Amino acid sequence: MTSLVSKVLLAAACCASAWACNNAGEFDQNAFTASLYGGSFGGMALALIMVILASFPLCCGVLKQYGKIIAGVAIVLGLVSLAVPLLGSMGACGPFVDAICNERCSGYECSPQERDDMSSLCNALGFLVVYIGAFGWATCVLGIVAASLGCCVCCGCCKAKMDEPAPGGGPAVVVGAVQQK
Repeated sequence: MTSLVSKVLLAAACCASAWACNNAGEFDQNAFTASLYGGSFGGMALALIMVILASFPLCCGVLKQYGKIIAGVAIVLGLVSLAVPLLGSMGACGPFVDAICNERCSGYECSPQERDDMSSLCNALGFLVVYIGAFGWATCVLGIVAASLGCCVCCGCCKAKMDEPAPGGGPAVVVGAVQQK
């Protein structure tokens, strides 16, 4: 799967630059594919951490006093994790286009218009590949779950209610004063 993703992107970029490039040089496909997967797995890790953090007050009843803060962080970072694979893909396209122009076009410098064309093609294909083939879809699922759990914590669902007794079913502590006669 890894080599298929990088070969598809390499073929598309080669087609975009075919009018200018005649040399069949080599490109480091593993480095490019690793940068595509890096964005997906980075976003997935961020979203998974937010799911776990939001689960503490929601499912375990722990850290309820920080519920609103945890909810805000889980919602914001859960939604940010949706864009992390795209940002990783866009970041990988710059070195990819440079490598195509430098290695595949020996003796010929790519024009700014050709670089823009290759970059646009790489970004469009990278978007599709990173969200379909490089597990960006799993990042989206986890990001939505993290944001949803953050909303549940914010609303006080399940064990995140502030008026419930402490976990473990123990009685509520009552503080009072003794009257003397």
